[in-house]
Amino acid sequence: MKAIDAASRQSRFPRWNTIRNRVFFSILCFLIAPVLLSMYLLDKPLERTIEQKIGESNQDALSLVTYNVKLLLDDMVQASVEMTLQADIRSVLKDPGQFSKYEKLRLSDTAFKRVFSSYFTNTDVTLIDRYGGWLSTSYVPDAKLSAYAGSDWYSSLMSQPYHQLWMSGDSRMLYLEQRPTVTLVKAVSDFPEGQNLGSISFSVPETDVRKMLRGLDGAVYLLDKDDRVVSASGGGMQGQQAPEEIRLAGIHGSRQGQSIVEKDGRKWIVSHDTIGLNGWTTVQMVPYDKVFEEIVTIRRTNMLVLAAIFIVFTIVTLSISNGMSKPLRLLRKKMTELESKQFHSTIQVAGPREIAALSQTYNDMVREIRHLLLRVKQEYEQKEDMRFRALQSQIDPHFLLNTLNNIKWLAYLRKDDEVGDMLSSLGGILEGSIGRDGSLATLRQELDYISSYMNLMKMSLGDISLEIDVPDELLDQETLKMMLQPVVENSLMHGLKERAAGGVIRVEARRHEGQVILALSDNGAGMPEEKLLQLRKGLETDADGGPARRIGIKNVHDRIRLQYGDPYGIGLDSREGGGTKVTVLLPARKGREGHGGEA
Repeated sequence: MKAIDAASRQSRFPRWNTIRNRVFFSILCFLIAPVLLSMYLLDKPLERTIEQKIGESNQDALSLVTYNVKLLLDDMVQASVEMTLQADIRSVLKDPGQFSKYEKLRLSDTAFKRVFSSYFTNTDVTLIDRYGGWLSTSYVPDAKLSAYAGSDWYSSLMSQPYHQLWMSGDSRMLYLEQRPTVTLVKAVSDFPEGQNLGSISFSVPETDVRKMLRGLDGAVYLLDKDDRVVSASGGGMQGQQAPEEIRLAGIHGSRQGQSIVEKDGRKWIVSHDTIGLNGWTTVQMVPYDKVFEEIVTIRRTNMLVLAAIFIVFTIVTLSISNGMSKPLRLLRKKMTELESKQFHSTIQVAGPREIAALSQTYNDMVREIRHLLLRVKQEYEQKEDMRFRALQSQIDPHFLLNTLNNIKWLAYLRKDDEVGDMLSSLGGILEGSIGRDGSLATLRQELDYISSYMNLMKMSLGDISLEIDVPDELLDQETLKMMLQPVVENSLMHGLKERAAGGVIRVEARRHEGQVILALSDNGAGMPEEKLLQLRKGLETDADGGPARRIGIKNVHDRIRLQYGDPYGIGLDSREGGGTKVTVLLPARKGREGHGGEA
């Protein structure tokens, strides 16, 4: 019948739980998935290697651009220094009153021509003395000169000898024509006194710097110390704050470097290099997708080819697995007919060798099941007969108990109370062992049982007593049948036997956090620590199964564990010369008087 139920349940399993689908998912898990995983694991290191090489190439190209920009700035510094070191220019700045306007123009024109080369083709140079006079390559309006010389930054510049300032934009410029420039303003100082004689302003068009930045891919920026744009390869951003992607890259953490920044779903490769002359930074931003565009195309092509192979392979695999599963479906159909045909449903042995062998095995199984059913039926009839005989066998113990009660009352009638009490206790023990079905009892029944047992043992051991301290609400606590008697017997035989008088066994019970703790203690000889450890270890050691009548503390511990599970069971504590205490831990559970259940 169980075989039929299993076959019926199998027929109701989800459709994916078939050989065909299992073959398909096995191929998916053990062939396709590893291929995809290997492609992923190989692709990532390759992508990182390419990313590193491209980054190094970008960094080298950016370093070259940075070097060219630095050369331009160095030339501006050198040209301004050479111009201010000329004796004629220093004389004009030191004492402009001794020169006529014509002489000033002639001297400045000569000085400008000395330092100008083809490198500076469209440069504005202006000399301003400390009295407000000026010499320039372009016309300087008086209003602009006054605003220029009266500004805070200019006053700060002139307060320090040999100081210089780099600027960009046109807001601070002197000239009528407003155009983006990169400007060096330098204080001209007299030495060795260090007194400032005036200043020189050296301005080159921003377009000269932009030409240097345009040779690289992506967007390239020249930034000042405050992350404002000095020049950009795309133009039109001078004086604005750097893009957010550059600030996210944290370019001020190192002199040069590279990082990958992600913003709004897009990734950028950001490289930077620093110009040591003035702390300005060149930054290159290249879209990540643009760098890996060809790699993404190759990757997409590989995925399409792999998908096509997977589809073809799946079709072939499903075709083969379907051919394998068709005979098995027939076998399943025959199995569902077993019950209705009283296990006489067989299959013709045919087909491939594996399927034929399976069919033959099925036929053999059906024949064996018929034999097993017949055997089970016979065994059931035998068990029923044995049960009937066991019920009949209970007549003799009950007859013995009734006879024992008659003898007890006869002793009482003859005034032999001691014999009557002994027979009463013996009757209680006999009734406790045969009068309850099952393996469960109540604590009240167990206490009555050990009380009767103690009354009998007093006859041979003399002055011993049993003290019971159990609250009334715990008397109906569920226990195992014959649970306490082995513990009391051990106390009598091993703890109190050698004691001359005054032996006491005390039974206590209390409830704690859903558990009941029974403590049975004696004032006997106790035991050494080595023996105590050995007994504790023995409780936790698996023991071989034995007859149900094998009684002992280990047996009680195993029965409690079997009935209630961990952590319930027995604990031991003893001290040589100080008695022994046995603790029984049970779940708080109310039992039923006179009824026992099966463990």
